Amino acid sequence: MRIGLHLPQMGAAAGADDLARVARRAEASGYASLWVSDHLVVPAAGGTIPAIEIMEPIATLAYVAAVTSRIRLATSVIVVPYRNAIHLAKELATLDRLAPGRIAAGVASGWLEAEFRALGASFKDRGRYTDEAIRLMRACWASDTPEVAGEFFKLSGMRFGPRPAAGTIPIWIGGISRRAIRRAVELGDGWHGTRMKPEQVAERLGWIREIADRKGRDLTGFALSHRVYVGFAERWTETGGYVEGILAPPAELAAYLNRFAELGIQEILITPIGADPRLDSFLDRFDREVRPRLS
Repeated sequence: MRIGLHLPQMGAAAGADDLARVARRAEASGYASLWVSDHLVVPAAGGTIPAIEIMEPIATLAYVAAVTSRIRLATSVIVVPYRNAIHLAKELATLDRLAPGRIAAGVASGWLEAEFRALGASFKDRGRYTDEAIRLMRACWASDTPEVAGEFFKLSGMRFGPRPAAGTIPIWIGGISRRAIRRAVELGDGWHGTRMKPEQVAERLGWIREIADRKGRDLTGFALSHRVYVGFAERWTETGGYVEGILAPPAELAAYLNRFAELGIQEILITPIGADPRLDSFLDRFDREVRPRLS
């Protein structure tokens, strides 16, 4: 199972020095990927999600691309309806130009209705918009004069560039609902889950197989990744709340993460919790006491 790491992108203290240091360390020590999250605005109080300050994901990855050379760069996840899909296609293609072949676009339709209202985006249409946006981005990446005639976009006779050298960028669909799973099978190159225990992930993997069988989708090469929030504690503790995190001794954390590998998850995204914002002490302990025990 490959190990990814969420970058220190959140909080008022987040900045270039910590991003560069953590990114270089992760690449040098064999992590498979570096990830960022996406919220443009969040409720200041009373919301399901904490009132976090978070750096913009594409700009953050562009900076990290400049200080690394091999490690994959990914999003967990871009909320597609918050953005014009042509603009998003160009941002991602530009990022691929800066870090050729290293980008994985985790995308989803979003869930935070207050954020949709603040951005003037349609919450009701988010699913249909996301589906069309994925098809549009693939068309833009495949042709310098894409032809798109959809509900939200009409594109004809216009030149698009730059385009990815490979003609595409892997799109991993995020989400835990049946609708998100169906989108992953129908339109994605993989699925990216989050904040679920192994039993819940096993259920979603069953949905993937079921829908793929019904749709005739060959799952060869279909990526399976999952995001977990973990940290260290003297005894097993489940945080609950938005992150549904796990705090535990190193051996128990390793055993927990290995359960995802046993299910067929190919890549696990580690999001540290209860750690210093610089992540140094977390990575020291995780690399020394957890990673050697992982499958």
